[in-house]
Amino acid sequence: MEAWGIFWAKGHSTTFGEYYADGYTKGYIAKWWKDILAGRTTEALNILEVGCGNASLLPGLLDLNITGTYTGVDAAEVQIPEAVEKRKNELLEITLKSQTGIESFTTTQQFDVIASVYGLEYSPLNQSLPHLKKLLAPKGQLTLLMHHADSVITAMSVKALTEFDFLQMEKAISYLSDINEELNRLNGDLSLLTQSAKAETARESVNIFISSVMNKPSNDRNPILVDFCQSLLTFFKNIRLSSTERRHLITSILPDFRASKERFTQMVDVARNKHQIDNFKRQMSGAGFTNIIIKPLNNEGVPVAWNIHAT
Repeated sequence: MEAWGIFWAKGHSTTFGEYYADGYTKGYIAKWWKDILAGRTTEALNILEVGCGNASLLPGLLDLNITGTYTGVDAAEVQIPEAVEKRKNELLEITLKSQTGIESFTTTQQFDVIASVYGLEYSPLNQSLPHLKKLLAPKGQLTLLMHHADSVITAMSVKALTEFDFLQMEKAISYLSDINEELNRLNGDLSLLTQSAKAETARESVNIFISSVMNKPSNDRNPILVDFCQSLLTFFKNIRLSSTERRHLITSILPDFRASKERFTQMVDVARNKHQIDNFKRQMSGAGFTNIIIKPLNNEGVPVAWNIHAT
């Protein structure tokens, strides 16, 4: 799950990054979560979030003043984000289990609500489903949102996979390296950098690349390359950093985008069509779950997830 670890290390609260920078406290997932908890806000609940990332559902719990315990488990390295830190209260005891696959998570606790938002599907289901059934309290509820093969999220992920051009990206990074090498040779003296033919050639090549990406109507731009251009410009904004810091900045750019492509690939791979979700329902039943209800969850008239509830 290294690709996700890189993402969570940036402090994002949810899979959708800046779209839900404050955790799932708005939008269709916030409504889904609030509906699940409706009528239970006066109870002390033990809540488990599977594939929690940086505790994506926790800010919503804190906003609702839920009492009890929250445990988040994720196979990647995760952390408590700012969205949680600014909401912490004395009502909810918080535990985050990082670098722990749900199938290997051990506890003596049982949970009243086990929830997952686009997370459980990444686990080995033949192990995780029976384990979750054991972790569910006798009157507990399992509730999941899982990637839908026909969702706009899956469609956007499929499109994104066509937008990575690592050949061009590697060339652009080599231009930054040329500039950085020249700056090191000049002992960091920016006033001398414009006198370097190598640095000026590389700078012009970067400008040509950025112009080729950006000088198009907004609807025709490649979103991945637009983001990449922003990363290139970050180097110039931080050109006064030390040699070591500049080198780290340059070498961190491509791994971020390779990890991004891997995350999109995984999201597409785990998305389920109707036949596959029917098989998943049979897996749930075989693991001991009952009262299984699976329906598409729509947002603005189009599916965004499979909405799954069971006991």
